[in-house]
Amino acid sequence: MRNVLTIDVEDWYQTNGFNIPIENWGNFRDRVVVNTQRLLDVLDKNRVHATFFILGCVAQKYPDLVLDIARQGHEVGSHGGWHRLVSQQTLEEFRQDLLFSKHTLERILNKPVTLYRAPSWSISPNRFRVLEILSEEGFVCDSSIQPFRTPLSGIAGAPLVPFYPIVEGKRLDILEFPPTVLNICKMRIPFSGGFYLRAAPYAMISWALSHLNKTRPGMIYIHPWELDRQHPRLNAAPSYKRFIHYFNMDSTHCKLNRLLNEFEFGSLGEVIKQGSYPALSLS
Repeated sequence: MRNVLTIDVEDWYQTNGFNIPIENWGNFRDRVVVNTQRLLDVLDKNRVHATFFILGCVAQKYPDLVLDIARQGHEVGSHGGWHRLVSQQTLEEFRQDLLFSKHTLERILNKPVTLYRAPSWSISPNRFRVLEILSEEGFVCDSSIQPFRTPLSGIAGAPLVPFYPIVEGKRLDILEFPPTVLNICKMRIPFSGGFYLRAAPYAMISWALSHLNKTRPGMIYIHPWELDRQHPRLNAAPSYKRFIHYFNMDSTHCKLNRLLNEFEFGSLGEVIKQGSYPALSLS
């Protein structure tokens, strides 16, 4: 069974964990191009296509990077404009941030962009209206609803499978593809990306994905900065945030290569063609 591989294209200092104000981003060294190129090389060697959710501000600054991603056969989606949490924006702010990203990417690619992922999975129960906005603006698939809670995001009890959301009795015309978790004895255990992928033993990741593939595809997600062998240190950040950001980063490259060798992967657009999906309630 083919699984989904997704990449959130943002620079290391733009993460919501560090919460660095946008006006201070110029004080930090950019690493997004070199790290994304390193990731593209890994995918090329393994002959795998992925979906790259790209920040609008990154695309605006590095349009050639967007073109390189597309030329190599990868799918491009929006990761929003400036990596602002959806839960901290008004609906109008969200729409403007979304359209900045969408229009920037579409000008570069000269084709529609119809896939979206919110920064830090930050669509919350009081922001389900953004799913309608996504549909209104031409998006056909979203990958933003994390089916477990964290301090930044997530919705406990949200569906684990890809689905069409029903909100206040209305079925929305946008497919939701959530991040993959291991569901054991009603416990939802994340393992498929970011800190969780770096922290989990590879044997657990492999077993969980194999178990899932008996019934449906899974989704792995990573960030280019997680492959950075020369990652800058932000010593001013609180210790727990440094721990989450930097923990076991040396394992990412090896785990990704092992996954690409052991399992079949493709882009989100390729994988969603494999099946039909239910309409499930979010409210």
